[in-house]
Amino acid sequence: MRSIALAPSAAGWRSCLRVARMTALGVALLGAALQAMATAQPPAGATASASAVPGARQASEIVVITIHGPIDRWTAFSVQRRLEQAAEGGAGAVVIDLNTPGGEVGAVLEICSLIKNSPIPNTVAWVNPDAYSGGAIIALACREIVVARNASMGDAIPIQPMGMAFGQSMAEEERQKILAPLLAEVVDSARSRGWDEKLVQGFLALDVELWLVEDNRTGDRIFINEREYRMLFDEAPPRTSPRIASGVMSEAEPDSQPAPPRRRSAPVDESADGFRPATEDVERRLGPDLARQIDERLSDAPSRRPVLTSEDRGQFTLIEYATDGRTALVVKTSEMLDWGFASEVITSDEQLKEFFGAQRMVRLDMTWSEKAARFLSLFPVQAVLIIVFLVALFVEMAAPGIGIPGGVAALALIMLIAPPLIVGAAAWWWVGAVLVGLLLVGVEMFLLPGFGIPGVAGVVLLFAGLVGLVVGAGTGYGPGSSQEILWAIATVFLGFFTAGIALYFVSKYYGALPVFSRLVLTDEPRDADRDENSGMLTAMGAADQGVVEVGAAGVATTPLRPAGTVDFDGELVDVVSEFGFVERGQRVRVVQVTKYRVAVAPEAVEPPEPAGEEPA
Repeated sequence: MRSIALAPSAAGWRSCLRVARMTALGVALLGAALQAMATAQPPAGATASASAVPGARQASEIVVITIHGPIDRWTAFSVQRRLEQAAEGGAGAVVIDLNTPGGEVGAVLEICSLIKNSPIPNTVAWVNPDAYSGGAIIALACREIVVARNASMGDAIPIQPMGMAFGQSMAEEERQKILAPLLAEVVDSARSRGWDEKLVQGFLALDVELWLVEDNRTGDRIFINEREYRMLFDEAPPRTSPRIASGVMSEAEPDSQPAPPRRRSAPVDESADGFRPATEDVERRLGPDLARQIDERLSDAPSRRPVLTSEDRGQFTLIEYATDGRTALVVKTSEMLDWGFASEVITSDEQLKEFFGAQRMVRLDMTWSEKAARFLSLFPVQAVLIIVFLVALFVEMAAPGIGIPGGVAALALIMLIAPPLIVGAAAWWWVGAVLVGLLLVGVEMFLLPGFGIPGVAGVVLLFAGLVGLVVGAGTGYGPGSSQEILWAIATVFLGFFTAGIALYFVSKYYGALPVFSRLVLTDEPRDADRDENSGMLTAMGAADQGVVEVGAAGVATTPLRPAGTVDFDGELVDVVSEFGFVERGQRVRVVQVTKYRVAVAPEAVEPPEPAGEEPA
């Protein structure tokens, strides 16, 4: 079949030419516009395109939670509040800004759990600039890590901070017990976040000696111990110039010669996803029981580490001698970048926003109330509050009616009670123990004098309640540990002891204080027989002048709690109640007169047989 084509006319040719020219111009303009869009620089302060950010990281709004300074239960309490606030605000990512020397084991583990269980899975740790001890463990719990230009992370070996202050070190057995939950935490983080699970053990344990090798088949890099090195390379590993060294070289391991093989224990079974000690020395230090505890604490996240066998011999290349394991592992910015811990160097908030492709960033810090509660939980502050509470309480009981000492005592007690109750670390029964103890002490002083069962029980309950409140507020040890309880007992005992000394001097010179001189009978003679301000006779004056004698009756002009004044036929005399509280206006009778003391009792109480008067 023959095709037929029609030849265009001259006008048609000109029309086609115009259309072609217009089309070419449009294409050129479109190309120029696309080129301009591709080469245009974003304005100052603009964030990077979201398309350039990995999907798992990208977030339009990020919340920065700062953890600066020591980590304690108040830090954990504050982090929980701020994580909840970020989730309620719809944040797409959370950044944990770390600059900390570490802190309490319990608080660190709680923060790690909060991060891993947060409804916001996009969590990034910013080591800015230091994350030591617990800070390193928190960083590993995050999905990703970024670092400052001169950052440091590591050295999480458990220590006893209070013991170090007194020159005491933690016993090795106790250290290993604390290691179990910490090792389980970092290994779990390594498996869920992709860190090398042998390397992270070096942050917590000694003798984690590792070499970095590369799989020639896949290009993956892993850290191996001495046993694995000998299996892969069929020779002793080199021990010269480790990248992270302790700086200490023993005589048996000179720098020019490799170290002899270390004593080995039974080989580790790495066929399952159970806990795999980094080295045989770590396995030997922990023992089977602690290793089993670590294994039980691990989550269901499978190990990402390949199981090396003799079939892998010759398939790996040595990259470097990573660490000699003589000290706790501390990595700097360069190691964190080279060894896969850190994704990028971030030096400012603007760079942080670009890292996420974010449009908005919000910082959430600890509130002033959280900082104030933390301050009130410090050991010296708690001891001072206990002293102020006891001394003010004594003064109020000795001179009722003034009110100021009672208010000071109540304020000190509230400042002791409030912090542990706010953080949820103290139960109400400790508060109840304190209040019941105070009630029993009051019964002993005002109703049943003689320091009997109510007084003893009251003091015991008061002491126990204060110990419980101190434990709840935090002492620097793990929650509920024996060290924490002992430290709390020491704190309360010191407060009682110091308050006892203060009370001795207060009671000794009580009558010399202008406010109390007319309210309390003292055992010390005064300079004059009669108080110049009130005309009241002192005990010594009443005895010398024969104003009162055993059996004399009078009327109480003030409440006797137990000290006060009684009117004996127009003479006001300093007295003390021998048989509990006496109300104002009640008739009393003298039961004893000495040179320094006039004792009375309500007329309903039979006076005891007089024991005789002291010679004047």
